[in-house]
Amino acid sequence: MRKAFEMMQIAVIGALTGAFIGGIALQGGAGGAVWGGSVLAVVLAAVVWPLLERPTALMRLKYGTAAFLPGLLVGGSQWVSFGVVGAAVGGMASSALAAFFAPRIIIRQEEQGRYIRTRFHYVWMFFGASMATFFALNVLFAAERAAPWQTWAGSISMAVQSSIVLALVLLGYVICISWKKRKTETWKQARASARRMGRGLLAGGMVVIGAASLFHYGFLSVHTASRVVGPLLSYILGWLLPYAVGWLLAANRHRPVLGSMLAIIGAIFVLIVGISVLPMLLLPGSGLMWAGVVTGLVMIVLAILSIIKPQSHVTIGSFLIVASILSFVGAAGGLIIGGIIGLLGGALVVGWSGEQAKKSSRDSSPPTSPLPPHSSMMTG
Repeated sequence: MRKAFEMMQIAVIGALTGAFIGGIALQGGAGGAVWGGSVLAVVLAAVVWPLLERPTALMRLKYGTAAFLPGLLVGGSQWVSFGVVGAAVGGMASSALAAFFAPRIIIRQEEQGRYIRTRFHYVWMFFGASMATFFALNVLFAAERAAPWQTWAGSISMAVQSSIVLALVLLGYVICISWKKRKTETWKQARASARRMGRGLLAGGMVVIGAASLFHYGFLSVHTASRVVGPLLSYILGWLLPYAVGWLLAANRHRPVLGSMLAIIGAIFVLIVGISVLPMLLLPGSGLMWAGVVTGLVMIVLAILSIIKPQSHVTIGSFLIVASILSFVGAAGGLIIGGIIGLLGGALVVGWSGEQAKKSSRDSSPPTSPLPPHSSMMTG
C-alpha cells in the first residue's frame, strides 16, 4: 500500500509537470500536454520503483521533482527573458537545490519538533510552490511596472531612507527579543539569545541601505535590480508559503496559530475593502462604511491576542467569529472570502485543543484530597 501511494504521488507530480512542459513551455497545446504528462508520469514511476527501499534517495527524488516546475516558471519568466532555455535551466537548478537542501532542512526541523509533514506533503509542496511562485512573479512584475520607484528613490533623502530602515531593524530586534523571552526567565537572557538574530537584521539593514544609496545616486536602476531580485524573491516566496503550513501545524500544538493566521488573512481582505471605501466616508449617507476598517483591525488584534493568550482561546475565538460576521455589514465580508476565512479561523481558535489548553485546564482543576474517599482517617 505504501509503495502504491508513493508511486501515485510522484506520478501526479510528474503528470502535471509534464503537461505544463508539453502544453505550455513547448507550445504543444492539448495534445502536447497529454503526451508530456503521460510520458513524464511513466518515467518517474519507473524511476521510483527501485528507490522504494532507499528512503533517502526517494525523498531527494520527490523534492527534486516537486521543485522542477517552480524553477521552470522562474527561468522562463518575463524578468529572465531566456525563453525555453531559461525555463529548462531554471527547472534543473531548482530540482538540484531542492534535492540537496530540502530533506536536510525539513528532517532537522522535524527532529526539533518544529515541522509536521502531512500524508500528501510532496504533492502539496508541488502545488503550493508552483502556485505561489506563479502569483509572486506576476504580482512583483506588475508592482515594478506600476510605480515610479526610481523617481521615489532619487527624491527621498538618504537620511530619511536610512532612518526608516534602521527603525525597521530595531523593530525586528525587539520582536526577536520578545519571542525569545518565552523560553527564558529574564530579559537579559532573552537579549543574549537574540543577539545572533540582531546581528543578522543589522547586516541586512546595512545591505538595504547600501542598495538604496545606489538607487538614490543613480549608480543602479530599480529596473535592472528587479530583474535579479524579482525572480529570486518569487522563488523564495514560492517555497516559504507551502513550507509554512508544516511549521504552522507544529506550532499549533502549543498555540492556536493556524486559526489565527486564517483570521489575519481574512482580516486583510476585509481591510482591503474597507480602505477602498475610505474616500466615501465623509459623503452624506455613507452609513456603516467605516465598519470595514474597524472590523478588520479588530480581527487582527484578536488573532494576535489568541497567540499571546492561548488559554483564553474560546473567548477570543468567539469574538473573532462575531467580528467576521460583522464584516459582512460594512465591508461585504471582505469580498465574502475574507468573512468566510475569518469565520473558519475563529472556529479553529475556539476548537483548538493544544498542549497549552490541556495544561491550563489541569492547572485550573480543583485540588484533590491526598486521602482516598473512604479512608478511615476521614471518619470522626
